[in-house]
Amino acid sequence: MSTAPFDVNVVVERLRESELQDVGPDSRLREIGMAADYAAVKNLRDFVTPSAFVLLAREQFDPQPPSFGLPGQQVTSVQSGTVTIGVVIAARNYREQGGAQLSGEFELLLGSVRARLLGWVPPIAGARPLQLRQGELLQYDNATALWCDVWSTTIHLSA
Repeated sequence: MSTAPFDVNVVVERLRESELQDVGPDSRLREIGMAADYAAVKNLRDFVTPSAFVLLAREQFDPQPPSFGLPGQQVTSVQSGTVTIGVVIAARNYREQGGAQLSGEFELLLGSVRARLLGWVPPIAGARPLQLRQGELLQYDNATALWCDVWSTTIHLSA
């Protein structure tokens, strides 16, 4: 176990190594990035589509009963907590400017992402299987849309 923050790189690698890259001729993910890649995009139309971005949203740890130790001494401590990550999907369909065909592409992409992550145990000491908490349409402009699936897992910190 460690005290480091949850490493979202393991989720990115899980998506990159998967068959998710080939869910259909119009639905191949062209980019899988992280928070810096997501933040670099300023307008909806500038997203490379279809793409996915994995973001560390929150870490919340359960308090433990206080330990006893000598002044200046660091005592062994273990805490469990919930890690929340978001997987943002960006998709566009040039054939249908009204957006009516986005649902089919999103169904393929979301189904593929969810199939790869649901129940998967990240290779981090003490991690538990990922669980899907919610999905939400974040933004829509013409024929580009952003969807976010929110996932959680439990981890343990130790010092």
